[in-house]
Amino acid sequence: MKRTMMFLLLGLMFASAAGAEEREFVYNDHGARDPFWPLVTEGGALVNYDTNFTVSEMTLEGVIEDGRGGLAIINGTVVETGKHIGQYIVQKIRPDGVILEKDGKTIELRLKKEE
Repeated sequence: MKRTMMFLLLGLMFASAAGAEEREFVYNDHGARDPFWPLVTEGGALVNYDTNFTVSEMTLEGVIEDGRGGLAIINGTVVETGKHIGQYIVQKIRPDGVILEKDGKTIELRLKKEE
């Protein structure tokens, strides 16, 4: 009797597990940093992932061209093509500016010329 009851319970467990629908998991970051983004760059600098950056708060302080895409300094943070600065992704680094992308929209930061 105990054995029959045990098999009946196991059967019910497997039947309910097989009938369960698989739902796609969607991670809600609640405005926090993505846990898979690195905290330190390969060069050892801390990465700043402030999520509240607006373009008007960003200052392009310098551009370094090295023939491989270059580096840019934005708000004191060194970035390269494909890396994040806040919620923006650096798309392209030019001698006079940087193209950023966020939510499919591109924005250009330009170097201010000294007078």
